[in-house]
Order: sequence, then C-alpha cells, then structure tokens
Amino acid sequence: MKRSLILLTIILTILAGCSQKKETKSKTSKQSIDNMLPVIASAEKETVVTKNLSFPKTAEGVQQTQTITYKGDQFLSLTIEQIMPMKEEMKKVVAEVGVAEAQKLLEKSLSEDEKFTQAKSLEGFSTSLEIINEQELKRIHTFDFQVLDVNKAANTEYLKNMKLKEFLKMKPKEYVEDQIASGATEVNQ
Repeated sequence: MKRSLILLTIILTILAGCSQKKETKSKTSKQSIDNMLPVIASAEKETVVTKNLSFPKTAEGVQQTQTITYKGDQFLSLTIEQIMPMKEEMKKVVAEVGVAEAQKLLEKSLSEDEKFTQAKSLEGFSTSLEIINEQELKRIHTFDFQVLDVNKAANTEYLKNMKLKEFLKMKPKEYVEDQIASGATEVNQ
C-alpha cells in the first residue's frame, strides 16, 4: 500500500510538472506570434507588389490592361495598355500602303505633334502607339513615379485628362480594390 501511495505521488508530481510546461510553451508560442506581427506588417510595407488588371471592353471597343507596381502606400509605376479599333480614315491608309508603311507615317505624324512630343520628353514617362493589324492600334503609357515630375506631367496638354495628382492621392491597395469593384479583374502572370 505504501508503495502504491509513493508511486501515485510520483506520477502526480510528474503529470503536474508536464502540464505546467505545456502552459508555458503555449504562452511562449502566443508571445512569439504576437512579437512577429509587427515584423510581418513591416515586411508588407517594404514588399514591392505588382498587380495586373484587365478591364472589360468598352462600348467603343477599347480593351485595357493596367500593371500597377507599388511598395506600401507608394505607387512606383503604372503601365496602361490599350488595344483600340482604328478610325476609318486610318484603316483606308493601312489598306493603301500596308501596316509597316502606315506605322512609319504614324510615327512621323506623332513626332510633329507638339503635345505628344512634350509629354514624351518627360523623364519618367514613356508612350508608344503601334499599328498591330489592319483594324487595331496598341497604345502603351508607362509612368515611373520614382522619377516623374508629377506636377509638370499633370500640366502637359497630352496628360491633363489623366488626373495624375488625384491618382497619386489614393493608396495603391485602395486603387486596385476600386478598379476591381468597378469591373476589372486581376490577372495572374
């Protein structure tokens, strides 16, 4: 009987000791997770994120995609690609001279357009207009907000309607969410 009592006391002591260790361990795990949350939040602010959005085709037949790159609450770059139908007069030119020659004529015309050349000369902004077939054009605008003088860009005639200052007031995550709520879909590339 004495032996049983001693054995029972030893077992209870061991069990009591083990259960205390488990509690300490779970508290340590919770503390560890709590300590990691600020690190994770900080890492999110420092991570460069790129989102690709595709928009529904407009009534005019324009298909648009946007690539938004940001870090934390700061936009780094925005690329807007639009594929659009040609106007009838442009279709006639392409039919007469072919795509390659029409592209040369288009580039010559754009180089003589003061508004276009003023915008294209801005550091941090690039644009191109390409005839992709007998029916469609592809326009690409790229804004590198790390070097672009937004005030200067916003005051050029060619970019005035882009409302760059208002755009940059938004947080990138909110902008992406707003675009998705308005019908855009996120494309994984």
